[in-house]
Amino acid sequence: MIDALLKRRMWLWKNRWFSGLGTILIFPVTLMLLITFSFKNIFVNSLSNMPFDTWILTGLLYIVSSISMFPVLYREFFNLRIHRKMLVHVSLAPYSKKKIIFGYLTVATIESIVIGIVSFLIFCLFIPIKLTVIEILISIFLLIIYLYTLGNLIITVCLLSESITTFFFITIVILMIILFGNGFIIEFPFFPLVMEKILKTQPLSLQFQTLQLFINGGYFEWINIIICVLILGFWTLSNSYLFQRKLRQ
Repeated sequence: MIDALLKRRMWLWKNRWFSGLGTILIFPVTLMLLITFSFKNIFVNSLSNMPFDTWILTGLLYIVSSISMFPVLYREFFNLRIHRKMLVHVSLAPYSKKKIIFGYLTVATIESIVIGIVSFLIFCLFIPIKLTVIEILISIFLLIIYLYTLGNLIITVCLLSESITTFFFITIVILMIILFGNGFIIEFPFFPLVMEKILKTQPLSLQFQTLQLFINGGYFEWINIIICVLILGFWTLSNSYLFQRKLRQ
């Protein structure tokens, strides 16, 4: 199933290459200009005494990959569902709802990672990279877990939203949390203590916290990964059940 979904996404990219090229090239450059070149005049160094433009490099990778997931899953689980198009026919295929959810999550994650890596290479043309090969590989590994978690959240919102207004309102809130509440741009100690504790415990921030701990301290927090995987498994099963209920309606 994953192979068929990947071919379908490649076909869509092939037939929409102009807008796809703009997404891959223009979006990351615009994001970098607006965030890096402005915030580095406010935050000269990170709290770990790393130059801000170097410190934020991995954060930009996560932001671009995050935003890339929204249109893919929006199309599959909201737009096609509301208009009763392809998603209903896919549900009639001889696959469990869990496999369908996992298949779409995997394809969306692969696409987002590709866009993220291309953007990362573009960032490296303007920002000095000081990450080792191991740190880059760990970044991608944790990014995969993060995107699966974010993808589950997007699917839940898509399945529970019955109007475009509701979907976009919730999406804006999620995007604000992604930009400012995950540690990608603003480090957690800058927030009041109560907010810091709340933001550190929400499931979308654990992966990046683990990455920063590894880069700055050389320590890999396995307990965070175990928690993320458990949340991921439970959330995928919950979305499968929710998906089945929506199809029955």
